[in-house]
Amino acid sequence: MNIAKGRIMLIYLLAAILIVLLILLYHYLPNKKVYACFCVTLAVLGIASYLFFPHAPKQEVMTDEQKYDIFQQQQIFATWYTDYQKNVKDLDHNWRWYHQILEDFKEDNISIQTAYVRLKQLEEDEKALTAKIATSAPPLELHDANYDLATAMLQKTKAYAEAQQKAITLTRAASDPQRLTTDDQEEQSRMLQTVMEKESPVALFTAEEIAQLQANLAISEEMEQ
Repeated sequence: MNIAKGRIMLIYLLAAILIVLLILLYHYLPNKKVYACFCVTLAVLGIASYLFFPHAPKQEVMTDEQKYDIFQQQQIFATWYTDYQKNVKDLDHNWRWYHQILEDFKEDNISIQTAYVRLKQLEEDEKALTAKIATSAPPLELHDANYDLATAMLQKTKAYAEAQQKAITLTRAASDPQRLTTDDQEEQSRMLQTVMEKESPVALFTAEEIAQLQANLAISEEMEQ
């Protein structure tokens, strides 16, 4: 709304400057025929610019039914997204705890037995979370475009959770005291760090889908008028 008003004011300002320049030219230009040709050329260029240059399409005003439909979509998506964000937050919590266990063992603050027990519990928590994410499908009430975007987010998150679970599981297996081939704490730590570096999942990127959903579920000021 403010941007449109600003553009209109700029057009008025430019028109006023042009009128002043034309008056000055008429007063100081000795050859009036040249002045007339200049004015005609300027007018033709102005008309051509208006007719042939692309114009921004006029935003249609939404009906009350259309607004209500978007409000409904907002509520449906918000309910699902709240649970989705909690799952992502839990994934982050598990991953930070995983790194903390390895760091504590690296600094020799805990024994390999303690690291194994903690990783085993974390593995169980991660399995439960991964299964929960896999079953948290977007609501069918979402419109097709919104449903597809939410599904794409879920698929990315599911793949990320599975990769994270795999890293934790392999690290837990590598930390099993009964299967370790060395008693050297530093060597054991390097083995666990190697598994972590090799199996760590790529970061979860869903910003594109979220941005498109926000655009789909937004009502601009122009649409409300």
